Amino acid sequence: MDEKTRERTRELPGIGGSVEDYIAMQNQLQTVTQQLSIAQAIAVKEKARSEELSNLVNRMQADFDNYRKRMNENNKKLKEDGMCAVLEKIIPELDVLKQAIQTITDEKIAEGVKMIYRRIVDVLTSFGVEEIPALGQQFDPNLHNAVMQTKTNDPTKVNMIVEVYNKGYRLGDRILRHSIVRVAN
Repeated sequence: MDEKTRERTRELPGIGGSVEDYIAMQNQLQTVTQQLSIAQAIAVKEKARSEELSNLVNRMQADFDNYRKRMNENNKKLKEDGMCAVLEKIIPELDVLKQAIQTITDEKIAEGVKMIYRRIVDVLTSFGVEEIPALGQQFDPNLHNAVMQTKTNDPTKVNMIVEVYNKGYRLGDRILRHSIVRVAN
């Protein structure tokens, strides 16, 4: 056996085993350390990717929630707009029925038209339509449409509504029709 072979096979003090075993273990340790470093790098990359995907899912969920809320609000507005359009067409028919009631001489026919008038008013009320108070109220251009003025000597009645030609109606904050009125001046 030559000197190198003897050196390799010689027992290492305190460790046991030969130099060749030691070198093999060192190589294995180096390989495992490299594999561990690679695995740690992959784990860091995958964790970052996982966080990125999690953030993407959270953003998509928030976007969807916002979309759903916008669609609900849009649908609610469209429904309200449609309902208002129909109600705005029905309200003038109340005026026609009221005029018919005043001109019909046959009491039974007049009573039938009054019943129809009351039923239409009940339907409007069931939808939340309210009459805009006018007679004796202070004139408000947001609620009333003044078509005539009357002179008054009483300073407390200035800008007061003294006559209502057509009732005004609203649905919540939305004006369906302004009251058409005469104002004291």
